[in-house]
Amino acid sequence: MHIRKILLIGVCAGLLSACAGTLTAPKALTTQDVPAAFEQAVPANAPIWPTPDWWRNFGSIELDQLIDTTQTQNLDLAAAEARVLQADARVRQTGAALLPTVGFGADATKQTHSGSFSVSLGASYEFDFWGKNHDFLAAAQAVNKATRADREIVALTATAGTANTYFQLLSIRERLAIARLNLESAQSVLTITEARVNDGIATPLELAQQRAQIAGLQAVIPAFEQQELLNRAALALLLGRPPEGFDVAGADLETLAIPDVAPGLPAELLVRRPDVVAAEANLEAAHANVAAARAAFFPTISLTGSGGLASAALAGLITNPAASFAFGLSLAQTVFDGGRLTAQSDEARASEQELIASYRSAAITAFSEVETALGGIAHFAQQEAFQIEQEAQSEQAFNIAQVRYREGINDFLSVLDAQRTLYSARDQVGQIKLARLQAIVALYRAMGGGWTDPSPGTALVQK
Repeated sequence: MHIRKILLIGVCAGLLSACAGTLTAPKALTTQDVPAAFEQAVPANAPIWPTPDWWRNFGSIELDQLIDTTQTQNLDLAAAEARVLQADARVRQTGAALLPTVGFGADATKQTHSGSFSVSLGASYEFDFWGKNHDFLAAAQAVNKATRADREIVALTATAGTANTYFQLLSIRERLAIARLNLESAQSVLTITEARVNDGIATPLELAQQRAQIAGLQAVIPAFEQQELLNRAALALLLGRPPEGFDVAGADLETLAIPDVAPGLPAELLVRRPDVVAAEANLEAAHANVAAARAAFFPTISLTGSGGLASAALAGLITNPAASFAFGLSLAQTVFDGGRLTAQSDEARASEQELIASYRSAAITAFSEVETALGGIAHFAQQEAFQIEQEAQSEQAFNIAQVRYREGINDFLSVLDAQRTLYSARDQVGQIKLARLQAIVALYRAMGGGWTDPSPGTALVQK
């Protein structure tokens, strides 16, 4: 009779398991969400997709050394790696539910003229007929994958941040040098103006105007020096060290190479961006949680077994034990829970819908960032060429204006205008050069920095 009950429970479990079926993974993207190709033009013969050491293409040994340090010492990256270890441990914890639980016990009692001794071994195992524990394990594994992708996001952010901050630091130093050059140029004009005032040719108004121009140029220098300090401290933080005693040798952006790189097909970007892969993994985890929440409506089936030895004397446990064994199969089903399981299932489904939107947003954002970075590189290159030409012409105009003012042909206003145009043009060249370099870094980052998902999941694109 006992065996018949066990078989009956097993048959019922099989039938219910067949009824449970499987949930279809959601499709987060449609083909309309994934463009066939990127629209912005790319350089001819540019390499397709970046390599994992993309920063070396800028040709700076100092930058290479800084990023090498970032990858080993950055504190945000260290924290992300610790989160990966936590996720690994959670997968092992969840997987343990698929294995039996075994316990051991021993007992001894002593009375005046007698005693008893016993040892026991017990085991229990929950049959995963509905796949609930497997679903929880699948969710934990997907979260683990998302955590690993998050680690790559942090690594790419730290690497790109180091490159951008290094470029900003060199740009500030370059602009600081230009500001000092402009100050020297303005002081030479002041010398001419003072001489003309002393000779009675120029007016005190012209002298005051030029002194105001010099004061304005002097005021710029401390501001640049503060920016240089801030960027140096920010770079030290990315390297995981205090700013005291930290410095870099680079003084300007002139020695940096301008690398070319181009994306492949937009669909390939979905497995090259760690943030998109993380969003996909989180969605897979949510789907597994929906399946687990559905499985919670079905009965829990457990197998238990125990065995032990007992004796009135300790030595008897070896020579003359009394053995006992027990075996059982149980089925438990919640009859009324006030809607708790239904609410949990609704919450899991709502979470899945939220993460579908998050995944779709991450994918479309990735396509957008590649397009804007490609456009930025092309537009800043054009702007830089025009700005360099403006600087050259402004310098020529300033030199002519100085000569004509010294000779009394032009008034001082033409000198002031020529000065302002030249000083602004010089500073703009440096800023556009920085913007172009940062657009290239943005493209490397938008394309995933040479990373590729080592274990691509299911394609979440609906035909």
